[in-house]
Amino acid sequence: MRLIALLLVMLTMGICHAEVYKYTNEQGKTSYSDIPVAGAEKVVVPPVMTYKAPAVKHLSTTHKPSIDIVSYQHLEITNPVDESTIRNNQGQLSVNYLIEPSLQEGDKLLLLLDGVRQESMSIDGLVRGQHSLSLEVLNANDELQISSPTVIFYLQHASRLN
Repeated sequence: MRLIALLLVMLTMGICHAEVYKYTNEQGKTSYSDIPVAGAEKVVVPPVMTYKAPAVKHLSTTHKPSIDIVSYQHLEITNPVDESTIRNNQGQLSVNYLIEPSLQEGDKLLLLLDGVRQESMSIDGLVRGQHSLSLEVLNANDELQISSPTVIFYLQHASRLN
């Protein structure tokens, strides 16, 4: 593929600098060549159209727009409540929280269940027993901005006898 492209470029460059002649070949078809043939007439090829692009304004890299960094004042888990007992057969839990001010662009909120990061605020497959929850807000550089107090809750499965 590269060889074909190289040959095309070389042939194109040769045509660009050569004179062009127009003639009728033995089959009666019009042909063009850069070699003068008996009965050929010289063709004036118009210049290639070009376009000059407008100048691009470069933004100064020394001045960056100021980004207001807001420090978080409050982060807490509102559901489940600390030291609460949850009766649930499916082992599912939805976590609700309160954060002030609201989560800033570029920051991320992480839920930790028994110290392990979770994908979302809804948890499936919880086993019965004691569990702990906490939240952390990390900035774009994964630096801790604020963390919530740890909430302890107890999950009980309803008896199959009931």
